Amino acid sequence: MRLFSKTLLLIAGCASSMLANSASAHFPWVVRTEDGKAAYFFGENPADRTYKLPGSIAKAEVMSWSQEGEPQELKLKPVVEEKFVGLLSEQELPADAMFSSQVTFGIYHGSRLDYYTLHQGGRLPTSRSAYEPATATHKEAALKLNAQLVDTDSGVDVFVLWDGKPLADADVQLFCAEGHEEGSAKTDANGKVSFDDKQVEAGLNGIVVGHTVKTQSGTLDGQTYDSGSHYLTVTFSDPEDFALQPSKSQDASSNDLRIADLPFAVTSFGAARIGDAIYVYGGHTGEAHSYSTEGQSNQLLQLDLNAPSSTWRTVAEDERLQGLALVAHGQRLIRVGGFTALNAPGAEHDLHSQATVRAFDTTTGQWRDLPSLPAGRSSHDAAILGDTIYVVGGWNMDGDRETQWHTTAWSLDLSKAEPKWTELPAPGFERRALAVVAHAGKIFAIGGMDHAGPTRKVSIFDPVTKTWSDAPALVGEKNMDGFGASGWSIDGRLIVTTYSGDIQQLAADGRAWEVIGKTKDARFFHRLLPLKENSLVSVGGANMEEGKYLEPEVINMR
Repeated sequence: MRLFSKTLLLIAGCASSMLANSASAHFPWVVRTEDGKAAYFFGENPADRTYKLPGSIAKAEVMSWSQEGEPQELKLKPVVEEKFVGLLSEQELPADAMFSSQVTFGIYHGSRLDYYTLHQGGRLPTSRSAYEPATATHKEAALKLNAQLVDTDSGVDVFVLWDGKPLADADVQLFCAEGHEEGSAKTDANGKVSFDDKQVEAGLNGIVVGHTVKTQSGTLDGQTYDSGSHYLTVTFSDPEDFALQPSKSQDASSNDLRIADLPFAVTSFGAARIGDAIYVYGGHTGEAHSYSTEGQSNQLLQLDLNAPSSTWRTVAEDERLQGLALVAHGQRLIRVGGFTALNAPGAEHDLHSQATVRAFDTTTGQWRDLPSLPAGRSSHDAAILGDTIYVVGGWNMDGDRETQWHTTAWSLDLSKAEPKWTELPAPGFERRALAVVAHAGKIFAIGGMDHAGPTRKVSIFDPVTKTWSDAPALVGEKNMDGFGASGWSIDGRLIVTTYSGDIQQLAADGRAWEVIGKTKDARFFHRLLPLKENSLVSVGGANMEEGKYLEPEVINMR
């Protein structure tokens, strides 16, 4: 599905007199606003939010719940503003919150009119089975007229339900934001209608489903009715938006947090997060492919995420290094390897990989030596699983001597009183400029470059069985997508950002990678770190055409 294109509003319904003229029909809607609140309003579509709320509709009770939490009734207050008229929740709700409501409007042309509203928060499930536990857990939030939305490879499937059973042969109309009809279809025997990825575009989408029950009769508020008219509205975001949505420098769920620009542009550095601070160490600050002592940073930078106006500050200095790894262990930063340029600018390169491993205590501001690597190593990466650091890939540069590609991988158990490097079983590959990520109890060696050039290959080390195995390669037309990539494991999902700007996620079954979004800046030799709940930040790095980046890029998970 396309990202960042013009928002398309889908308005779908059965063939009734009201929906046949849906451009003038109004329905209740419930959405989650950009500041995280639930908004309930009466309009023609999800963008029409200034129509006066009818008295009977204003009595609606809106429920909120998540997959893990119990349903709760939201406290709503009336709001009348230039761009919004309706009800607004007092509290902020998480990005994956679901909202639902049902309310009786009254008698309309002899038919009882009932409205149902639903907001599908979070990422759409990829199968209907995902709804089974939610339905069982949240029966009190279930709607008589309901819909289940499923993200597919080609778009979104909508399954319409009446009393929990498929509603077949319902006419569906689709309209864009300007009100133009985009198509029509009928639900099949399974109550299913499919929208392709040309119809479901970036941003908020809305669905209207209508169902008339001709055998329904009774009395309401002293008036009789001989049929029932039921309408459901559903709001959801394009699945691509749910997955990962880049943002220039602000996380919508982080109280307008501003991520300050780096004090200088840098690539091939180490980065980690401890508590509410991000740390960056070393890196290349000079021109591309030109290395010198002056072109390498020796600074440890810190950014306090709790202070809205915080800027990066230098908290320590040490060796000039690039091509290093940095991991967090408790309140310590562990710096592993890297290389130092001993030559002056413009002079012949004199590059030396280092075996040095040092720990920086963020509480005392002091460096301390740890056992050195068995040999100099740079252009590698490292990850920490529990108390153990795993180092994979890289090479050993030693001035004018022949550079040696590493065929080994090592681990260091920091829980030991006297930790020592332990050689792991041979990986069976030689790669540098790769990303190493701890995910699901295993170590992933992602992409990089081998003797033949850039590669998208991925390998996995299992610390329990002490074995290496091949994983699916990253998606991409060119192998450059594996070169200088960065990754992180967040909320049980392994995310990688690549040279082309693709945001890739490993499928839950581990059998394939899928592109779930696009970054604003296509970076490589950057670092991906956790920011807030459901968000990552891409720091530093460069682009072949645009050069190095000072501005961090926040990637919001909707």
